[in-house]
Amino acid sequence: MIPQVYFIALVFGIHIVAVNLGIALSTIIPLLKRKADLTRNERLDGIAKGIFRIYAAIYAIAGVMGTAFTVFLLSFYPEFIGIAGNITLLPFGIAILSILVHFLAIVLYYYGWDSFPRWAHLSSGILLAITAYTIPLGFRLVFAFLNTPAGLKIDGKPYIDAFEALANPTFAPLYLKSIFGAITFGSLFISALSAYRIARERSEESSQIYSTSLRIAVIGTFIMLILGPWYSMSLISTPMKFNNIFRSFGWGLGGVETVDMSWLFLIKIILIAVQIYAILRLMFGNVNFKLSALATTSAAFTILTGEYLNMFSQYPYFLANLPIVADKIPEPWRTVLGRALYLENVSPLANDPTLLSITALGIAILLAAIGYFIYETLIKGE
Repeated sequence: MIPQVYFIALVFGIHIVAVNLGIALSTIIPLLKRKADLTRNERLDGIAKGIFRIYAAIYAIAGVMGTAFTVFLLSFYPEFIGIAGNITLLPFGIAILSILVHFLAIVLYYYGWDSFPRWAHLSSGILLAITAYTIPLGFRLVFAFLNTPAGLKIDGKPYIDAFEALANPTFAPLYLKSIFGAITFGSLFISALSAYRIARERSEESSQIYSTSLRIAVIGTFIMLILGPWYSMSLISTPMKFNNIFRSFGWGLGGVETVDMSWLFLIKIILIAVQIYAILRLMFGNVNFKLSALATTSAAFTILTGEYLNMFSQYPYFLANLPIVADKIPEPWRTVLGRALYLENVSPLANDPTLLSITALGIAILLAAIGYFIYETLIKGE
């Protein structure tokens, strides 16, 4: 693979893990705050506010890495962005609008914590949670389209028919898998935080949060064991992607195969096994911070490997079904899309060795800054 792909993968990987954790926390925090208000439990209120502080830091990291990902795409693949931006305007619009409203909800929820009436603060919390789910809704529509271009119409220029795009065979399992994976990961993260607090100072609130989040993680893991195979089977509509992942295991379809990604799928399966092992130990044992941290870490890397598997299993194309659907696309769009949707068709400037070195240095500085930010905001104060 060309080096530009690795740069994009690195920043996207950090972004997507932070985003998944954010989806869960933006759901859990309003629920904890609501319970604290109803029971007038100031200690629980303090815990919820502390978790919100963590979420704000995670959202900042997700935003920075998401911006870096966008800048890399614009710099390396200007032709792809120009074409894809027009074709997928509707789903991108849903995601961008949701991001803006979500940021507004974060501001309102934070500054209204002790100053808004309870109904108003709860309303901003509901808005926070809803937009956390509509952001990935838009992006998963784009990812499903890149699996197989359901809804692609060409009437003078390419565009997406929204209703046909929603019927994309890979959209529903991909979106649901993302949501339940995020909730599972976030629940394990909260259980690890609670286990850490319990190890330092046992409290009824921390114990309740720990047991509840662990139960949610168990349910989420079980659901993921259903959604994962469902998404894998939906990839039958994308033969090249299916073959790249599964042909080495003896499951293949007729069609194109470009790169063997079975090794990454195997790593993901091992991580899932580690996660299940840790959760089972936690279910039938005492509170254990190390096991909780292991379950959380394996869940994070499961999400990461899953996203990389989804990205790279269609290499070298942005659109996995491009070789199959190319003959159905009229000229000149067949040539235009064939060039724009080819991952190795990077901007000529992006291949300059000096610029690649500067890019690598910039990423190193960015990662160092994020590490320092995490230390200052989450570790040093604690």
